[in-house]
Amino acid sequence: MDKEKREHPEELTSSDQDYSRTEIPETTETDEHTASDKASDAYENTYQENRVADKEIKDHRQEEIPLSPLTGEQRYAGFWMRFWAYIVDLIVVFSLTGLIVKPFTMIDSFREATLWLWSVSGLLGGVIFFAYFLFMTKWRGQTLGKMIFGLRVIRKDGERLSWSDTLIREVVGRFIHRLLFLFFLYAVVAFTPRKQGLHDMFADTLVIHE
Repeated sequence: MDKEKREHPEELTSSDQDYSRTEIPETTETDEHTASDKASDAYENTYQENRVADKEIKDHRQEEIPLSPLTGEQRYAGFWMRFWAYIVDLIVVFSLTGLIVKPFTMIDSFREATLWLWSVSGLLGGVIFFAYFLFMTKWRGQTLGKMIFGLRVIRKDGERLSWSDTLIREVVGRFIHRLLFLFFLYAVVAFTPRKQGLHDMFADTLVIHE
């Protein structure tokens, strides 16, 4: 019978014809390897992109936060460095106050004028004191005293100082020290891990070496 089918192919049964027309799909190992390679390439590309993005963020942070050239770490300014910088700033403030307020004190009515419990000349001196620290820190991140000793005020997260940060640190923090005569609290700088004063803690700031 098989011989007849080979000799007369037109006489194949319908079931044989259906079977002969059916193609069995073949799954090759090449297709499987190709799909695997594509998935691997996609994962590798994503990994490389994430590494590049992380590196850019890290480089950006390092540009904003000065690091020690020797250790590659932040060098926090200690108590004595900040003390001497503050002394220089006081000299600058007293000089400005003398230049601006002194001429008015020659007027008797001005010298004797008071506002609440303070004299007008004393209030003007206070305004000059706070304005100096506020605007110099916001503008440069450092006062003249800090410039001389190579110090700078930064935020803990490395971002640029905002007006709210500067107001809290330079006005509210210093006002509490001066109003309550708690100057000795500046000594807190010597005992905190990152050399922060109370006004630094209020504003989440640090003072570092440039």
